[in-house]
Amino acid sequence: MMNPKANLSRRQFIGIAGGIAGAAALANIPFDAPAQENKPKIDSNGFDIENRHLDVLIIGGGMAGVFAAVKAHDAGANVLMVSKGRVGSSGLTPFAKGIFSYDKANASMSIDEFVDTVTESAIQTNNPVFTRQLAEHSYARVQELKDWGFFDSPLYNHSFMKPLSERNIPIEERMMITHLLKQDGRVVGASGFSLDLQKIVHYHAKTVVLCTGSGGFKPNGFPVCDLTHDGTIMAYKIGAKVTGKEWNDGHPGSAKNSGSSYDNWHGQIEEKPSITSAQINHHLGVDMNYQAYTQGAPVMMMPPRPQRPGEKPKQQAVTQQAVFPAGPFVPEAFKQSGPPPKPPEEGFYAL
Repeated sequence: MMNPKANLSRRQFIGIAGGIAGAAALANIPFDAPAQENKPKIDSNGFDIENRHLDVLIIGGGMAGVFAAVKAHDAGANVLMVSKGRVGSSGLTPFAKGIFSYDKANASMSIDEFVDTVTESAIQTNNPVFTRQLAEHSYARVQELKDWGFFDSPLYNHSFMKPLSERNIPIEERMMITHLLKQDGRVVGASGFSLDLQKIVHYHAKTVVLCTGSGGFKPNGFPVCDLTHDGTIMAYKIGAKVTGKEWNDGHPGSAKNSGSSYDNWHGQIEEKPSITSAQINHHLGVDMNYQAYTQGAPVMMMPPRPQRPGEKPKQQAVTQQAVFPAGPFVPEAFKQSGPPPKPPEEGFYAL
């Protein structure tokens, strides 16, 4: 039943099938009914198995996936995009409201100065090559987004589908990719299952591009609860190096409906995206984490209020401050008092 070139073991196959059975069982549980025993009626031996052969497989249907698919197609490759959701509508994509653009004609700093300042803010943990590429190519990418109509609507499916449809790039949505396939020391494809049909698909590709979004140790409500790390785990399982996870987003969730992704963005999802200029700020999340760790909840995006006359300090704050009296390290040039500066009128800070 299986293509030997897929390099997928029986154990991996059973794992994929078991995941399908569990997902299907959840989908069939009526949540307004009394609790009942989970008895899936799926025969894990009865799945159809399909194979796809192509040059470039793009996993993910957000902004990175769209650009990767478009550029690979324009370079002459046979491209296929797969997404566990809907193009432009899943993961963090709906919340991409502040789009960075370095405009050489109007920038207040040179690209060299931009790279140096980002490096200082990041305490030399950034990759300066990537930082420079961001500055050099962001303006051209923003012009393409404008051509697609990205800035005309708070919803991105229509604008992202425009370049894909114009190029007839095939898309398979609601496909959950679970494994990268590795052979002779390199990735040769990926495997996953349909969320709607009883089938498993093996994708055989010369190149696989993971565009599966970010993921961090974040609460359910912020930024969104479905950043599931599936791409990270797939890469980790085949021995890839994973970096950048130390940069946890420290935004607090709302005290009311704290688990709601929609509420925690306070209406931002309905806003049209806009463009941000070259601004470097040292808001690394660890500051918020440190405040919560030393003072407990609630925390706010501003310096903690002074202790009121006669108010007893929290025991946790006293204990932890004694252990970490200085707080997170902040480069001198980025130290500030008060809340973070407000974004310019024309846009938001990219998160």
